[in-house]
Amino acid sequence: MGYTETVFIQDLPLLEFEHIVQVNDLNDASIKEMSRSQLWRGLEMRARTPQKFNRSLNCQAKPLGENEFLRTINVGGSTFCEHVILFPEEKIVTSTIAEHDQIMAESTTSIEEPEAGSLFVRFCYKRELDESDQQVNVGEHLKSAYVQVDRDAIAMIRMLAESELLDQSIN
Repeated sequence: MGYTETVFIQDLPLLEFEHIVQVNDLNDASIKEMSRSQLWRGLEMRARTPQKFNRSLNCQAKPLGENEFLRTINVGGSTFCEHVILFPEEKIVTSTIAEHDQIMAESTTSIEEPEAGSLFVRFCYKRELDESDQQVNVGEHLKSAYVQVDRDAIAMIRMLAESELLDQSIN
């Protein structure tokens, strides 16, 4: 399902983790099928306005082009500045900006469709950990949090698709 690897770059521990969330189950008629377009609109909404998926976030975005923007997220006492690139109907790549005093983090959210209508989303994460994080196994807590937040996001996207709210403006 997922893998985890901790590697060291320039003596900093790095957590690498990925997992997959199934969107459509073609063998379960009780689950309404979501289109790739609906899924993409929901994932794009989450990238452009993450505060709609997590009320504790405060986010501002500065467009760099049609499918690229800088995003500043404030949560608690922390601020993260990120570069986001959208590859429509395929994937979203996010990385923290090196010029800011923050952890190095990258994520890729990809739509996978092994057969027509069978949709999955692969979430890949890479981020720095403090040396002290290794001692209390913060990596395991982060992985668990990532999985839960991503599952909740897909559930919210499904709800928005079923209520036809994804057809409204995402900005």
